[in-house]
Amino acid sequence: MTWRVVTRRDIAETVRPRSVKLLLALPALVILGGAYLYPVLGSEPYTTARFAGFISGWLPTVVALAGILLGYNAVVGKRESGAIRLALSLPNSRLDVAFGAFASRAGLLCGVIAGSLAAGFVLVVYPFGSVAVVRFLGFAVATVTLGALWVGLGLATSLVAATKRTAFILAFGLFGLFRLAWGPLSRALEVGLAESGLTGEEPVAAAALRAVEPGRVFERVVDAFVDPSASVDNVWYLNEWLALCLFVVWLVVPLGLATSRFIGSDLS
Repeated sequence: MTWRVVTRRDIAETVRPRSVKLLLALPALVILGGAYLYPVLGSEPYTTARFAGFISGWLPTVVALAGILLGYNAVVGKRESGAIRLALSLPNSRLDVAFGAFASRAGLLCGVIAGSLAAGFVLVVYPFGSVAVVRFLGFAVATVTLGALWVGLGLATSLVAATKRTAFILAFGLFGLFRLAWGPLSRALEVGLAESGLTGEEPVAAAALRAVEPGRVFERVVDAFVDPSASVDNVWYLNEWLALCLFVVWLVVPLGLATSRFIGSDLS
């Protein structure tokens, strides 16, 4: 038995509750609602590339919430109930369990995002919009990656926690830190450094810290590579290629470290 079997079983279990269906509907509604409102609230010319810039500010919080809620209970729920021992008594490794859980939860969210973007593409183009296929595909890849990133962060808490309560606290601590508190905290640091006289009026350290938050990384990637009406400031910590690298780091490193700890942990 391989991670593919784990993935199929986890998908079947995950989509059963109505709450999960409602959760998956949330990013779909935001994307489709944005596509519907774009010709009304956006500015001409109406293109699929400029639509990416129009909606990119809405997506990080919604996708983060959906990803965290999908990921945080993926493994720790089985661990707390004892089902994890049954899963590991079969020819499955701990890596199979971790990767299968990620593939199932990320696959569900990313599938909904991709399908919603395809429908949104039609809404933007018909009847007066114009097509920028390559840029829109780049936006789809970036948004799907954002979804996988946040599922990975949620799953990381599930892999390192011993109870669902602990995983919940860790997961929503990450969500609150990055999506709610990161901006105010980094601005407070910036003001504090400037007022103390330790740096200039625009402390680079605080601005660079603000720029590494996953949602801001996503927006910077969209501004640099997708939306032709946007641009990225010409400073090293806002460089678009650095943003791409950070995107990959956020996707791979937290989940990789959590998986490594899960593989070596005592499940008793």
